[in-house]
Formats: sequence, C-alpha cells, structure tokens
Amino acid sequence: MRRTLIASLVLGSLLACTPKDSDSYLAAARDALAKGDTQAAVIEFKNAVQVAPQDARVRFELGKLYLEQRMYQDAEKELNRAMEYGYDPAEVVPLLSRSYQKTGADVALSKLANKYAGLTEAQAAEVGFYRLESLVRLDQKEKAKSLIEDIRNYQTSSAFKSLALVYGYLLDENVEAARIQLEEILANQPEQPDALKLLARMQLQQGDVDAAIATYQTYQQANPDDHEITFMLARLLTDHGRAAEAEPLVDSLLKLNKDNPLLNQLKGLSRADAGDFEAAQEFTEKALLKETTDPAMRLTAGFAAYQSGDYESARTHLSLVASDLPANHPALRLLAAAQLKLGLNEQAEETLNRLDQSSADDASLFSAAGFGLLREGDLHGAQAMIDKSEQVSQSPMDLTRLGILQLSVNDVKGILNLEQALEQAPDQAITRTTLATAYLATKQLDKALALADEWKAQEPKSEQPYLLAATAYQRKGEKDKALEQLLKAKELAPDNAKVRLALIDIKLVENQLQEGEAELRAYLNDYPDNIAALSRYFDLTRLREQGQEGLALIQKAFDKQKNNLSLRLLLANAHMLLGQQDKTISLLAEVKQPANGQPLPASYWDMLGKAYLQKDRVADAEAHYDNWLKVQSGNVQALLGKLFLLDVRSNFKQGKELAKSVLDKYPDDPRFLSIYTHFLLMNAEFAEARRRFDTLPQAVKDSPAGLGMQGRLLAGEGNCQAAQASIQAAYDNKPNQRNLTLAMFCLEKLGQKDLSHDLLSRHVQAHPKDLPAIMLLAEREIGRDNSKAIELYQQSLELHEANFLVLNNLAYLLYEQNKLDDALKYANRALELQPQEPSVLDTAAQILIARKDLGKAEEYLSRASNSEAVTDEVYLNYVDLLIKRGKKELAGRKLQQRQYKDDGAQARAEQLSGKL
Repeated sequence: MRRTLIASLVLGSLLACTPKDSDSYLAAARDALAKGDTQAAVIEFKNAVQVAPQDARVRFELGKLYLEQRMYQDAEKELNRAMEYGYDPAEVVPLLSRSYQKTGADVALSKLANKYAGLTEAQAAEVGFYRLESLVRLDQKEKAKSLIEDIRNYQTSSAFKSLALVYGYLLDENVEAARIQLEEILANQPEQPDALKLLARMQLQQGDVDAAIATYQTYQQANPDDHEITFMLARLLTDHGRAAEAEPLVDSLLKLNKDNPLLNQLKGLSRADAGDFEAAQEFTEKALLKETTDPAMRLTAGFAAYQSGDYESARTHLSLVASDLPANHPALRLLAAAQLKLGLNEQAEETLNRLDQSSADDASLFSAAGFGLLREGDLHGAQAMIDKSEQVSQSPMDLTRLGILQLSVNDVKGILNLEQALEQAPDQAITRTTLATAYLATKQLDKALALADEWKAQEPKSEQPYLLAATAYQRKGEKDKALEQLLKAKELAPDNAKVRLALIDIKLVENQLQEGEAELRAYLNDYPDNIAALSRYFDLTRLREQGQEGLALIQKAFDKQKNNLSLRLLLANAHMLLGQQDKTISLLAEVKQPANGQPLPASYWDMLGKAYLQKDRVADAEAHYDNWLKVQSGNVQALLGKLFLLDVRSNFKQGKELAKSVLDKYPDDPRFLSIYTHFLLMNAEFAEARRRFDTLPQAVKDSPAGLGMQGRLLAGEGNCQAAQASIQAAYDNKPNQRNLTLAMFCLEKLGQKDLSHDLLSRHVQAHPKDLPAIMLLAEREIGRDNSKAIELYQQSLELHEANFLVLNNLAYLLYEQNKLDDALKYANRALELQPQEPSVLDTAAQILIARKDLGKAEEYLSRASNSEAVTDEVYLNYVDLLIKRGKKELAGRKLQQRQYKDDGAQARAEQLSGKL
C-alpha cells in the first residue's frame, strides 16, 4: 500500500512537471487578451517564444500586440521574425511598415516591397505611402517620384493613395495643390492621422504656427495616446506663449515619466507663466538633474529662481551659461540684477559691460552697479557704470540716480542731471533734496537759495526749504538771515528735531559755547541717540579737554542699542580720538556682516585698520585688510592699506605686483603710480623706476615722499653725490629708519663715515625710542667706544628687555671689561630666550671659562658645536676647551669631522691639531 502511494506521488509529480507546448501558451495569451489583460498576454506570448522560438504565429501576434501598445521597437523586432519564419507577408508588411515609420527606420522602410502576395491594393497603398515618406526623408526624390507613380495606378480609394499624391505636389513645389488635396482628404476623413500630421508640418513650414497648433490639437484629441505628438504640441504651445494650454498635456505625460527633463522644463515654464515661480524653479531644477548642460533649462531655472527671490540660485544657473550668450541677451541683464542683489558688484560690472546696445530700461541696473562699486571703493568701476548710465538715463528717477552717483565721485555734472530731473518732475522729493545738498556741497549758494524759494512756493507749509535757505545764508556769512529762516522753520514745525539742532548750531558757530552746550545737553535729554548731536557734544567736551564726559553719553546711548551700527561706529571713533585704540578694536571686532547682505560701511573697515596699525598689531592689520579686500576687492582705501602693510613688512616683491595691478586699473591716479615707483625702487629695479618716476606729476616729485624716491633712485643709479640733497630733505621731513639708513649709505659711499656716525648719533639723541637706530649705533660703537656701546645696549633693554641679540652683545662687552658677574647675568637672560643659539652659548661659555667653571662651559660649547648654524670660530673654541681639559682624543675627532670655510679657521685648526 505504501509503495503504491509513493509510486502514485512520483507519477503525479512527473505529470505536473510536463511543460506546455506553444499552442497552450498561445491559447492562454489569446484568452488573456480577450479579458483585456495585456500584461498577462505578453507573458504568455514570451513563454511561447521560449518553447518555440521559430513559431511565426507567436511572433506575429506578439509583434501586433506590441504595435498596439506603441512599443514600436519591440514590434519591429517581432514582426521581422514572423516574416523571417514564414508568416504571410500580406499580414505582416502593413504592420511592419507602421512600426518602421514610428521608429524612424527609414532605410529599412524604404527597402520594403509595395506588393506581396495577398496584399490588397489598399494595403499596398498604405505600405507604399510609408515607404514614400522614408524616401522623402532620405532625400531620394527620384525614387520617391517613381513610387508615387506606382501608387497612383493602384485601384483603391484609400486615403494613403491620396496622401501619396500630396507628396507628388510637394516634390513639384506646388504647395497650394498639395494643400487642396489634403483638405479634400480631411473633408472625407476629418481625423485621418497621417493627413493631419502632414498638414501640420506644412503649416509650420509656411510659418502659420497657430494653424499648425490647431491641427495638432485635432490630432491629439483623436489620438491621445500618441505621446510624441502630445509632447510636440505642448512644446509648440509653450514656445508661442500658450503655456496654460500646454500644462494639462504636460501633466498627462509626466504621469507616464515624472523624471523626464524636457517635460519638467515645460512644466516649469507653465508654472512660471502662471506666476508660480517657486514651483517653476522646482521643476526646472529637477530637469537639470538629468540635463545638466542644457542652456535653455539653465535660463529657465535662472529666471524662475530670480522671480522667486532665490538670487544665489539665479546667479548660479545664469553664470553657467553667461559665457555662451550673445551680447545684449536679456539673461545677462537678469544675471547682473541677481549679482547686484547679492552685493557682487564687480561681477555685475563685468556682466553689464557685455551690453553694448543698452536701452533706457538698463539705466537703473547701471546705477545700482555704480552705487555698489562705489560702496566697495571701486571708483574706476563706478565711473564705468556712470558712463554707461549717462547714455541711457532719461526718466526723472534715472536722472536723479545718475546725478547722485556722479556727485558721489565728485563729478559736478551730476548737478546738471539733477536739475534736468527736477525740471521734468518738480514734485520729486528725492531729486529736490539731493540737488539742494549738491548746491551746498559745491558752494553754489545762490542756486541753493533760488531752489529754496521755488520749494517754498510749491510747499508753503514745509519747514524743509527754510532749513535749506538757513544753511545757505549761514555759509554765506549772513547769520541774521540764517537765523530768520530758522525761526520761520520753527514756526512751521515747532517740534522738528532738525530745526532745533540747527538753532543750536547757530549758537555754536557764533562761539556762544556755554549756552549752546547747555541747549545741546537739553536736546540730548530729548533725543539721547541722535548721532549728530552726540558727535557735536563729544567735540565740545574734547575742546575743553573733557572728552571722557562726551564719550560717556555716547556709551549710554550705545548700551541701550547695541545693535545700532551707527552708534557703535561713533563710540569706536570717540575712543580712537581719545587714544583708546584697544577699546576701538574691541568694539569693531564684534561687528558681523549684516544679514541682508549689504556691505559694511567703509568707515568700519578704515577705522579698525587704523586702530590695529596705531597699536602696532601688524599681523592683525594685515588679516583685516585681506578680509576687506575679499569683501570689496576694488576698494581704494583697502588697497592703500594693504600696500602700506606690505611696505612695512618689507614684502617688496608682492607689494610691487599688487601696486602694478592697481595701477593698471587706475592708470591716471598719481597715488598708485607713486606707490608702484616706490616698490620698484625697493626691489632695486632702477631702470623701470626711472621711467616711471619721470612721468610723475611735478607736485609729487617735489613732495617729501617724492624727494625720498628721487634720492633712492639717484643712489641706486650710483650717483650718491646728486642724491644727498633729496635724501636729506626726505630725512628732515620724516626721520624714520628707512630714510636714516639711506642717508648713512650715501655718506659712507662718499667716504664720509664720520658724518654718517654723527648723523646716527644725532638721530638717536633726537629719537631715544628708536630701537633699531640705538642698536645700530651701539654696534658701531663696539671697538670705538665700548663704554658707550654698553650704555646704548642698556638703553635698548629699557625699550625691549627680551632682545637676545642686545643681551648677548652686552654680556660679551662686560666680559671684555672683566665684569664677569654682570656679564653672566645678561648671558643667562639671553640663554633663556635662545637656549640653542651657538653665539649665545659661546658667550656664556667664555664668561664661565673666565670664572673657572670649565665643566659648564664645555656643556654649552658641546651644544653649540652640534648646531648646524655653528660658526668655525665657536666650533674651534669648543675644541680648544677640550684640549685644555685633557680630552685630546675627542678634540682630535672633532677636528677631523669639520670642513673649515676660510683660511683663518683652517690655520687655527692646524694650530690646535699640533697641541694634541
């Protein structure tokens, strides 16, 4: 029983594993199709292919299913196999021709025969039409015309025969006849797909885009599953300003392929057209994940990002394609605007310089770039933007911006533009107030008074024109009239803080200091954070040498508003004026870059740099100026500060390079020509320095700095006799270390060493804190007057007690005078500072030898001998001590281990060798 059961199970298993044949799979596939389950049908067809790969029926039906599913390449493959394995061509060829047409396999399509046994005339016409299209695309016109004649003879009323005749007209360039023929076809079959597509293509070629769109819309409504035409229609609609109509089509396609870059780009354009810029940016940036180099997508993303306020992304996208854009492309204007929003004014300048056909619409861009460059101190760049703005500024506001910008660079032509702007728009307040300020600044006081009169007539109840008139009268020295105007202003605006402060200023100007100061204190009680009033009060207290009192009021106001940058700068400046640079540095070091991206004011950068320099914090100053130049690379004050520091640190090569680059940018600025000439001299490039110096303005040559350069130039050219007068004049004006050493150099070149020594002595006497000069004189006194040298070295230590060179030299001089205890004290201090320096170790050792402490002396000289920097003299001092202490074997090895650099050392070594 058990065996029977097992046998039955095995038999059942074998029966269960028996494979289906192709007919079974084919039947299953057909059943799935009848139920509408195409996916299951494809699986069954593929199973059938696995079982019987040469079954033509399976290949044909699978190919037909692929064609219906618009899987044209797969359809082409299976239909080819079906015909290869013997399936009836009459059934295969019509389907295969459609597949070829959809996949663009023009060569293969052109090689199909028109007629196969079993093909009807209508089918032959369809196949022939698709062959005809392939021949036209392959530009085989003669074959195409021959094929048209064949099709013409087919006995059929098929639309494909009529469509072939349309191509005949087109090949004969009879477009009108072709159009009439197409219209006839569509009159009979309004949704004939190939006719609609051919008509749309003809309409596009003739430039009738709207008609082509309408035709494609008819086609798409009838054939919504033709995704290629749906995409083409969406693109046409978008490109011609009808993005809202395109968007539903794009949405339908995105459901099929959500990551397609072209679809995401079209979706982004639709969203931008609808004003939804954040979504537009999202879709276009998604498109760029797949098509990173597509310039059109970059432009779309840049536009959307700018409109949504993401200026950094806008700059990034547009910068990547800017170099490929033609001059005057609108995207360059958008890029410049984004750069300006981010404070990248130099980059904006470069972008705007590519616009060689500017329009009035660009005026605001040029002005904005000019103001940005001006804030960064880049006068050259600002002037370039002014020049461009001048060419296109026409509206009152553009002229006002231009006028302000011109006045900011001391170009009085700005007044003319402001006058023109005010003439065009008399009620424009900003123009009027700016023009008033300009008249006062340029001392055109009568014009200021005339403007005030016009202003009074326009706004009789405003106090502002009276304030203007008061200021003008005050500057003309007509104080009574100024006071009259201010009193009138007070009548109109009794609570106006500016009017009240102006009345106080009248008293201060008239030297009524006590009364004016009292009123100013009362004013500050009411307006404790008024910058102008606090500044005036501080100045008054400084006049009576009680500046700390004025500073206290500023501090009090600042303590209540520590985020107020203007108060912080005022307080920092007050500390600076009182010599409290450390507090200035502390206040300014806390300043952070504003969150809105606006640059910090130049006064911050300038003040902090000067404070570092005044405290001799050169490294901090250098880092500060480097940061300033990172933020504002063209700022003139920052460049001057950096050049000054390079000079201070004797970094003449880098100084020359920087000065040259700045001079190239500002070729007409004598300051930078002078600085570049100076660095050429410090690099000993005398020929080029001579060429540059000779082009300097005479006023610069005659200045103390100019005389110093002339002296150094003549000395460098070997003419110290002619140089002396200029060098002496430079030294008399600025008796610094550099001018002193140059004067001494020339005197000694002329053999006047005593005069050089006298000059150095007088300098030290006049400048008892000039440490390098004192040390130089002390060195000169060694061997001449050792007691004087000792005195000078001790004076040096009072200025800088941790100078090992001074300590070592002083120790040695005292050793020579046999003042061994004092000598050892200074030697030990030098050792604490430089415990491995051979010369310091040697000095200490000689003193110890004199004190009979030979063991300690040997230890010091041993350390010195092992240094790579040890001199032959110190090395041989060690050998000498070893011999004296009876260590002749070690002394001999030491003598053999060294190569001596000069004959004197070699002779001494031989002498010591004789003692071994």
